Formats: sequence, C-alpha cells, structure tokens
Amino acid sequence: MKQVWLMVCAAFLMLAACTVPEAAPPTGGGPGASAAPLPSPAASAGADSLPPASEGDPSARLAAGLPQPDPVQAPEALTAALENCVSFGEGEAGVSLKTAIAAAELLNWAEANARDSSIDAMAAHLEGWLAGQEAERQSLFWANWPAIDEQAWAIVRDMAGQRALLADAGDPQDYDHYTPACYERLTCAIERYLETD
Repeated sequence: MKQVWLMVCAAFLMLAACTVPEAAPPTGGGPGASAAPLPSPAASAGADSLPPASEGDPSARLAAGLPQPDPVQAPEALTAALENCVSFGEGEAGVSLKTAIAAAELLNWAEANARDSSIDAMAAHLEGWLAGQEAERQSLFWANWPAIDEQAWAIVRDMAGQRALLADAGDPQDYDHYTPACYERLTCAIERYLETD
C-alpha cells in the first residue's frame, strides 16, 4: 500500500511540474541555472495562485459546465514579441544585442500577461502565428529560440549581471525584476506546442 501511495505522489508531482511557481527551466537553461531567482513584485503579488498549466479541451470543459480557460491577454503584444524572435539570424552583426532584445520583449509580455493567459491559449497563439509564417521564418524562429530562451533565463536569474548587455541593446526591459513563474508559463506553452506538433 505504501508503494502505491508513493507512486501516486510521484505522478502528481510530474503532472504539476509546469505550475510550480519558481521552478527551474529545463536542463541546459543557460548560465547561472543554479542561481536563486530574483524576487519580483509580481512574485509577491500571488505567484502561488497562478492558474494550472493545462486547462484541458475547451469543448469538454463547456460540456462539463466548467469555466473556459483564459484567452491570451494582449495578443498583439505577444505577436510583436514573437516577431522580434525572427528579426535576425545567426552570424549577423549585433546578434547578441538582438537576442537580448527578443528575450526582454518576451519577458515583458510574460510578466504583464502570462499569469492571466492559459497555457493552452498561448500554445494556440504560437501555433497560429507560426502557421502564418513562411517556412524560412518558421525555421529561423526555432534556430533562434534556444539562444533567446537562454538569454531570457539569464535576465530572470541575474538582472544585475545582464545590465550592461541590456543597456547596449537600448534597455528593452520594462521591469527591474521578472517573475520566474510567469516566464515559465510561456515556455510551458512552447513545450506544449512542440508536444502536439
């Protein structure tokens, strides 16, 4: 009986992985991955109450009389942030600055909107945006994504250490600190898209 209980607990922890408020990114999340995340105003304002990672099939929820998952907040701003991810390519001049700008724009959107946007809705938004891109731009997004994600986590974990780079990039960040759980919700949405693609 004890073994069954331990297996149930382990399964629950695996399912809850994307909703842990200040969980670390996937392995290889970039330099400083072991550093403690910086506190932020949004984190103290209720990061523990972030909506669940997956809201399930909308039609099934409707049939069950459950509320529909929250739609993507500020979709135009999310689209603009995604566009920044395909505005440069490897080997171009200033690629590190452009990567920092793209990472900061995604963080800006996530800090302001990810908490109130369902992960399924964010994944659907990404899917729709990618579907509207030419194959070359789709490939460019996925080629740029690892460096952008790594840079975003570096900013989340060590803003002070990234200040010089961000200043050279024109200070694209809107916040002094970023909530790890908010950005993680966006990365969970990207992972959700990859799982269903």
